Amino acid sequence: MSGGHIPFIAAVVLLVIILASAGCAELPPGVSTGQSGGIPPTEEQSSGQGYNPGYLTPATPYPTATPDVLAAPTLNRFSDTVPTSDPYVTIYQKKSKFEQTIEAYSFNLTRPPLIIEFNVEPKMITREKHTTSSYGDKDEIVVTQRYPSEDAWFRVIVRDSATGKILAEDGFGKGFSADTHKRIFVGRYGDYLLEFSGNEVTVDIQVRVGGV
Repeated sequence: MSGGHIPFIAAVVLLVIILASAGCAELPPGVSTGQSGGIPPTEEQSSGQGYNPGYLTPATPYPTATPDVLAAPTLNRFSDTVPTSDPYVTIYQKKSKFEQTIEAYSFNLTRPPLIIEFNVEPKMITREKHTTSSYGDKDEIVVTQRYPSEDAWFRVIVRDSATGKILAEDGFGKGFSADTHKRIFVGRYGDYLLEFSGNEVTVDIQVRVGGV
C-alpha cells in the first residue's frame, strides 16, 4: 500500500467514529422527547370549587322569619339557546347543593348592571302507581311517576346593605314559578347584600357586573 493512501484511510475512520459518537449523544437532563409543552392546570382550575376571585365578600344573612312552606311546583325547562358573546365581567360562579342552608355576600356595585343567573336542579321523587290498563284484558300495570320534591325550593334576594330593604328577588318553588332557569337584573349603583338560600336543590349560580 502506498504512503499516500494511509492518510486518506485514517481520515475515513476518524469520520466514522465522529458520526457514531454523535448518534449516541444523550439529551440534557430533564428533557423528554415525548413532552407536549402544555401548561399544567393550576390548583384553582383543577379543584372544581367554582370561581370567586374575591369581589364578593362573605357576609351575614339579613335576619328574617322562617317562611311558610307552599305546595311544590311542577318542573318546566327552557329550550336550549345559542350562546352569545358576554360583555360583562363574571365575579362569581359556583354550583352548590342547598339543604336548608343560606349563603350571603356583600358587594359594592360601582359599574352597573348587576346580573344574577341561576339554574336549579331540584331533588326528584320517583313513585310507582298501580293501576289498570285501559287496553286488552284490563291487566293491572305499574306506572312510574317522577316529579320535583315538595320540599325543593330556592331563593335569591338582593338587599340594600344599609337598610335591609329588598330591591330584587326571584326563585324556584315557595310561591315562585317552576322555571328552572332565571335571571335577576339590577341597574343602579349601590352597596348590596346578596342572599342565596334553598333546600333539596343543586343550583349553578353566576354573578356578573358591568366592570370591576
